[in-house]
Amino acid sequence: MMVRNNDTISPYQIAMILIMTIIGVGIFSLPADLSKTAGSDCWLIIPVGGLISMIFTNIILLLNNRFPGKTFPEFAEVIIGKIPGKILTTVFAIYCLIFVAFEARVVNEVIKAFLLFRTPSEVIILSIILVSTYAVRGGVECVARLMEIFFPLLFIPLLLILIPGAAAVEISNIMPIFYHIKSRILVSIPMMSLSFAGYELLLYYVGFMENPKKAYLGVNLGLIFITIIYMIITILCLTMFGVNMLKESTWPLLNYVRNINLPGLFLERLDAIMLAIWLFTVYTTIVSLYFVLTYSISKILNTKEQKQFALPLVPLIYFLALIPDNAAQIDKISEVFFTYFGILIIAVVPIILLIIAWIRKLRGESV
Repeated sequence: MMVRNNDTISPYQIAMILIMTIIGVGIFSLPADLSKTAGSDCWLIIPVGGLISMIFTNIILLLNNRFPGKTFPEFAEVIIGKIPGKILTTVFAIYCLIFVAFEARVVNEVIKAFLLFRTPSEVIILSIILVSTYAVRGGVECVARLMEIFFPLLFIPLLLILIPGAAAVEISNIMPIFYHIKSRILVSIPMMSLSFAGYELLLYYVGFMENPKKAYLGVNLGLIFITIIYMIITILCLTMFGVNMLKESTWPLLNYVRNINLPGLFLERLDAIMLAIWLFTVYTTIVSLYFVLTYSISKILNTKEQKQFALPLVPLIYFLALIPDNAAQIDKISEVFFTYFGILIIAVVPIILLIIAWIRKLRGESV
């Protein structure tokens, strides 16, 4: 069944959805995580991750463009049959469910570490999930407009906060360059897959575009923007702290902002402002995933609307988010989850579906 309602997404909005979905919890820890596997070349690994993500993203767009007006659950059933298609949609729903729970739990860890020290984890996690349901119940058009509005409100202040700290960096900390970089790329790829995770949701969102061919430019520009932001943040953290100190840092971006101390700076507690910006980026990531989760369930159960599933899912997400005992366990679970489950969803499934569709000569216009 093709999308025939007024819930349509513009090429600009698809770029905003991509950016606001991908940039989430990982932005705080990315420099530290990459420095552990790539050392002082951590900033050079990011363009490699961006290029790999761009390749798989364009494979996803090729698949979407064979079935204009159809989302993943719909064209999956056309390609491999109704029951296998529903099984794949169920797998995607489970992936989004775990992803949302992971994001909510990491939000809790950061807020408790820097802001609300005595607030129970249950209250923080439940609050972020409930706030997200409001946007999800508004449908895809509400999600797209939310991303469109939040983008300038978040990234302009982010850049304004990062710029003053550049005066305190030490360029020598970036040395040595290209030190065993080939071997470092291989061990760093799993970490980059987590940092760029989220573009697989295009399998759903591009189906709401009137002309999916226009997604290519916006999506690729969006990935370039994300890559540049990641590089700027990693270079600034590396040059301020050095690779040895960066490896020991849990949230290097927050530490970077805390170290900004310029005479005449009219704002105090820049780290609190940075944390507020980060919370909104994580919120948009959760909303984007949450919508795809509810939409998948609606397609599995053959219902017309997805909004009725938003609230019933709250307890399930809440209990999943509470399963890890500590931050170390969260990191371990997320590494395994995104390395194996993520690769299946991001790369294996779209490539197999595209090959089958090409062999069977299936296109949306002819079915």
